[in-house]
Amino acid sequence: MKYYPLFLDLRKRPCVVVGGGQIAERKTLSLLEAGADVTIVSPALTPKLKELSDSNKIKHRQKHFEDKDITDASLVIAATNSREVNSQVGGICRKKQVLVNVAAPPEESSFIVPSVVERGELLIAVSTGGASPALSRKIRLELEQRFGPEYELFLQKMTAVRNRLMEEVADESARRAALQALVDSDVLDLLRQGKTREADQRIAEVSGLHMK
Repeated sequence: MKYYPLFLDLRKRPCVVVGGGQIAERKTLSLLEAGADVTIVSPALTPKLKELSDSNKIKHRQKHFEDKDITDASLVIAATNSREVNSQVGGICRKKQVLVNVAAPPEESSFIVPSVVERGELLIAVSTGGASPALSRKIRLELEQRFGPEYELFLQKMTAVRNRLMEEVADESARRAALQALVDSDVLDLLRQGKTREADQRIAEVSGLHMK
């Protein structure tokens, strides 16, 4: 199967996780990081999920899954310890054309969750289409070594430069050229070496802006 790569904006979108175990916990935490409005449907919860429920960071329906639980859901994750229940959830979601990820059996999913390397606003996703999760993990580990924490700082500085350029430089081609020059410069190398002051000086030189 050939999957279509896509990044979703789930901020304040209703998402449902069916299941309350370790897999459900991991999926829930990822959804919360993306700003989703998460509801869990499960008779029981892990201690961490119980803590999130008690602090009103998630909603909890303490019950077994019913069709009505996915009404108005933007995205659903089926992560119970029952393949039969997971398949039921997957089938209902596909029938209602709701995006669904099924932990097992994964072929019931309408989307899969890739291995991810995250450096602030930089998000690198790796997928083998479900053929080899082990290879996805191996590639993710290699990417984590290649793209270190300096990329998060670099993107923060690039955002500040871009905002200044939008305010102060009317010529779009000039803005684009300045940003490309920064990407091609040695600013990342300086940040990797911990030379933040030198990096800021180079940014000012390349962009023509005096950065505060």
